[in-house]
Amino acid sequence: MNRGEFLTILEEYGNVTSTRSIEHFALGTPKSLDGSWKDYLENSSLEEVIALITDDKIGASVPDSLKSLKFRLKALEYSRKCVRTPVELWNGWTGENREYGLDSKFKLITSTNGLIRKRIKAKKQHEIDRIVELISQIQMFFREKSEPIDSLVDIGAGVGHLSRMISLKNGLNVMAVEGNQQFTLAANSLDEQLVQKTAAKMRHFSSDLNFEKSPLRSTNFVTEELASKIDDFAENRAILVGLHCCGDFSSTILKVFQKSEKAKALVLLGCCYHKQFQCFHFLHPDGFNLETASLDSTSPPSCSVFPLSQKWMGFELSYILREIACHNNENLESRFQKTDISRFARAHLEKWIREISDNPEDWNLGLCSVKCEDEKTTFEDYIRRAMAKRGRYLIERVLE
Repeated sequence: MNRGEFLTILEEYGNVTSTRSIEHFALGTPKSLDGSWKDYLENSSLEEVIALITDDKIGASVPDSLKSLKFRLKALEYSRKCVRTPVELWNGWTGENREYGLDSKFKLITSTNGLIRKRIKAKKQHEIDRIVELISQIQMFFREKSEPIDSLVDIGAGVGHLSRMISLKNGLNVMAVEGNQQFTLAANSLDEQLVQKTAAKMRHFSSDLNFEKSPLRSTNFVTEELASKIDDFAENRAILVGLHCCGDFSSTILKVFQKSEKAKALVLLGCCYHKQFQCFHFLHPDGFNLETASLDSTSPPSCSVFPLSQKWMGFELSYILREIACHNNENLESRFQKTDISRFARAHLEKWIREISDNPEDWNLGLCSVKCEDEKTTFEDYIRRAMAKRGRYLIERVLE
């Protein structure tokens, strides 16, 4: 990515990138928006606006400056092309073409039988099958260099679906680290059930799955000190895996990987980049240090762990910019093609909150997600459920 062009775009279009989409629904098209853009958005159908975002062809009614912005952003975007085969996966992460030693299709490890598939949703099955293949490829890569991998550490392991599958399939010593004790207990229980129920049914299982040992599981708050535990656990070399590492948890794992002497490969799939648990305060999302600032502070100090690279040193991404990075055009198009009364209810509620309160801290409260059921959920029900955790003190004023 061209750093200079990226920073130029942020500077030129700061009035757009600093505006939350919910404000468009609550307040209407922002007055600060370019006049031609405003006319286009107000006079175009939803389908036309979606087409502007998702289609390569751009309609004649789109302002030239908006067309220019789309082309400039297109030049900066990273490819998110779906990887359809193990060969494509190998070529993608190694940059090398390889046709031998790889399966033609992804193996459906999680679909082997009902016991292995227990409590794993279809979306999670898809993720696990591909990550297991990637781990296998990393093992192959290091084995061909005569530097075999012997261990794997799953950080933020949850109830253990991924670490369990890797233990079954990849022949590695697996350690799973999770911060929630209840998740660890649930993972151990599922491990035990799998071992017990397969003991009498081994003939029904694929011969390339190893049921003899389960992952070593522990409950720990993850810090950079985990690196020393990884080095103690691994005999020679380890792979670190983090699936759905929320917010600055991803940056912590990167630092653990950098600090560990035996960690040789990292598979990290982050999410929710806008969340920063080490210094995050909801009322001041752009930075709030509880030790040095108070709730009355009007200009909270900046606090950003992203980006981390040398290339971007000295530049900080705001909360809203990191939140933008969590979304993609495909999901946006899919959501808006469906009628969802929850979105309409949310827009009206946000508008009403602004009508009864002039306090900016009452706006963008981070309302609870509520799924409305047609002809069952009343608007009052929606309001009470949406404001159940944040903004409860405003409920009665809103309902008036």
